[in-house]
Amino acid sequence: MEGRVPPAPDGDDTDDNSLPLHSSGSKSLPPPPPSLLLITPPPDMNSETYVIQIPKDQIYRIPPPENALFVERNGKKPVEKNKKSRPKCWVWITGSILVVLALIIALILVTLSIVYRSKSPSFSVAHVLVKYAQNSTHKHSQSAGYTISLKANNPNEIMGIDYDSGGVVTLSSEGKKIATGKFPSLEQEDNGFKKIKVFLKGTKETLPKEIEKSMKANKTKVPVSLTLNAKLRVKLKLGVIKTWILDMDVACKIKVNTLGVGSVILSEECQN
Repeated sequence: MEGRVPPAPDGDDTDDNSLPLHSSGSKSLPPPPPSLLLITPPPDMNSETYVIQIPKDQIYRIPPPENALFVERNGKKPVEKNKKSRPKCWVWITGSILVVLALIIALILVTLSIVYRSKSPSFSVAHVLVKYAQNSTHKHSQSAGYTISLKANNPNEIMGIDYDSGGVVTLSSEGKKIATGKFPSLEQEDNGFKKIKVFLKGTKETLPKEIEKSMKANKTKVPVSLTLNAKLRVKLKLGVIKTWILDMDVACKIKVNTLGVGSVILSEECQN
């Protein structure tokens, strides 16, 4: 006969481990919740082999440690290199700026020393030549052209002189400008003399009487006094270093025996 289990009395707490028994006498297990893992042995495998079934919503994908190493090598190290290279770039830039500033200051000091130690060139008038236009009456200065030969002396032993374009030269007599022209652009070496020819063109002013007589005189020489004024633009140079443009004024008082044929300088004096 099958044994029956008497029912538990009311009000008594049943044991948590008490489970209903099957007809074979073993306790029956409750069905597992859906979130738990189900382990069922396949029919065609040994009892020691199990197949684990995991719900899809509980599958968590974790990257392998190799990915972390790859990111660490390729992501962090370039940033560290950039951080290390920035100070080096700033050091190079700062150093370059300081070197350029030092060179500029050195050039300025050398240039200033050239200017303060230099001496202005001196001039003297060597010859005055007058040419007249054909069929001229010699009454107006514009009918004549003047060639003034100057001798420039550079007293500086190691510095040359550059005469820049833009210099203006005027020739006057008794306070009237009778000719004007440009001073030529040229270079003069250190410690030496240089001959310079200046070409002047007559103005529209009426010539003074003494100038007109001296131009017409052939046998009798009529001496005349002239004033030559020059406003020059010069640069002093030492090798490849040159100063800025320096303005220079030159005034020469000239006396010639005649403005006709055979003109000779009787006296001359230049100041600057």
